[in-house]
Amino acid sequence: MDTKVGGRDLASMTEYRESVKRLIQTEVGNIIDDEIRKAARELAEEQRKAIREAVEEHKLVIRQVVEEEKKAIWDKLEELRRSIIRLGMG
Repeated sequence: MDTKVGGRDLASMTEYRESVKRLIQTEVGNIIDDEIRKAARELAEEQRKAIREAVEEHKLVIRQVVEEEKKAIWDKLEELRRSIIRLGMG
C-alpha cells in the first residue's frame, strides 16, 4: 500500500525525520560533551591554582618555623656558651 502525504511518500518522510532526529541528537550530544570537557578543564585549572596557593602558604609557614627554630637554636647556643664561660671563671 502506497501511503502519500502532500504528494510525498510517508516512508521516506519518516526516514528523513529519523535521520534529522539522529543528526540533532548527535550534535546535541557533541555540544554537551564539549561543555562537559570545558567545565572539567576549568575545574581542574581552579583546583591546580588552589593547590599552588596552598603549597605557597605552607612553604611560607614552614620557612617561618625554620627561621624561628634557627633563632631558638642560636639563642640556646649563646646561653650554653655563657654558662661555659661562667663555669670556667668560677
